Amino acid sequence: MESVKKTLVLFSGGRDSSAAAVEMIRSGYFIKLFTYQTGPELAGPFGDSAPSIRHRELTKVFPQKIDPERVLTGNMYLVKKLAIDKTNSTHVVYPIALTLSFLSGAILYCLENGINDITCGYSGYQAKEDRYIEQHDDFFDLTKLFLKEYGLDYHAPIIKKTKQEVMDILEQCGISSNSLEVKSIFGAVPFEVDKALEYWNEAVPVCREHIARMRSLNTSLQY
Repeated sequence: MESVKKTLVLFSGGRDSSAAAVEMIRSGYFIKLFTYQTGPELAGPFGDSAPSIRHRELTKVFPQKIDPERVLTGNMYLVKKLAIDKTNSTHVVYPIALTLSFLSGAILYCLENGINDITCGYSGYQAKEDRYIEQHDDFFDLTKLFLKEYGLDYHAPIIKKTKQEVMDILEQCGISSNSLEVKSIFGAVPFEVDKALEYWNEAVPVCREHIARMRSLNTSLQY
């Protein structure tokens, strides 16, 4: 019997990560949603957060293709090491700091749970903007190489899609096409685009060290 393909979807609750989940389901994958946060998950007046609303919508449409339990995690220590601690010594590119933080968490989860694929909601229409520098082609390729170090494949099923195409993917399934995700407080912090690669090369070793330390700790706790 052929084993089920699984992928961990980096899930903000926004339209792009939701559309990416739909596309991976259509490609034959079983979905596990992974939400990384740097503070309490914000909820609306009825107690629902954006990721929980979209998770419920996705599960209703694809009840056999998506895990009913969403991973909700975060690590302020790594965000602090990559961004806050470095503000006086280097030019911090905050979108990359946050991206590498949640990628490190996703890598750890995959290694601990036997998942070989990670999916992101990077979209073509956002990749054209400098404030989404982590979605540019060159940084997407760097991310693929980083994940490959841990034997993980990286998917971006909507990276060539327009905003309208992304909305259509959701609307065809009866899923809200509004952007529900909460915006990061770091999103408005300016940075110099030409220093982004320099910052990436400085930050990735910190992530490798963190992943190795956490894996060692988790292993020691099992014995």
